[in-house]
Amino acid sequence: METSLSCPDQEPTEASSRLLEDGNSAFEKGDFGKAEASWLRVRECFHTTPAWPKAVFNLGMLEYRRSRFQQAIAYFDEVLQSHPDDKEPGSNLMQTNRNYSNRSAMAISQCYEAMGQLGAALRYAWMAKTKYRYYSWCGTCLSSANLAMNKRIAYLALRVTRPHIWAGLLILGFLAIKWKRRTSAHLSVG
Repeated sequence: METSLSCPDQEPTEASSRLLEDGNSAFEKGDFGKAEASWLRVRECFHTTPAWPKAVFNLGMLEYRRSRFQQAIAYFDEVLQSHPDDKEPGSNLMQTNRNYSNRSAMAISQCYEAMGQLGAALRYAWMAKTKYRYYSWCGTCLSSANLAMNKRIAYLALRVTRPHIWAGLLILGFLAIKWKRRTSAHLSVG
C-alpha cells in the first residue's frame, strides 16, 4: 500500500491540518478514496505535525470499516509506536485529551476480536487499561472510560476461557434444579 506521494511545499502544520480536514470532510460525504488519499499524504509528508496521529488513526478506522483488519492493526500500531501526545487537548470540552494510544490499543483489540483472535483482543484491551492509560481531567469521563474498559476486559476474558466449560456448568446447574424438583415432587406425593 506504500506509494510515493508528492509532499506540498507549504508550512507543515497548516498543510497537514488542511489535508486532514479535507480527508475528514470527504469521509463524511462517503468519498473514501479521497479521504484515504488525503490521510496518506499526511502520513507520508507530515510525521512531526499534530495532524499525523489523527490521519494514521483515521486510516486504521477506514481499513477496519473495510474489514481489512491486518492493515488496520498496522496503522493503529504505527500510532502506538510513534508515542503521540496523548494529553493533547481534545476538540471540545467533553474530549479533554486525544488519548491516541488508548484509542489505538482499543481499536487493535476490536480488530483481533473481529478476526476471532480473542486472546490477542484481550491482551490489547488490557494494555489499553494498563500501559496506554486513558487521560482526562474530568472525573466522570475517566470513570466512564474505565468502566467501559473493565466491561470489555471481562467480556473478552469470559470469551477466552473455554465457553464449553461455561455451557457445561449451566447445563449441570439446570439438571440439578430439575432433579431437585423431581425428587421434591416424589417425596411430597407419598
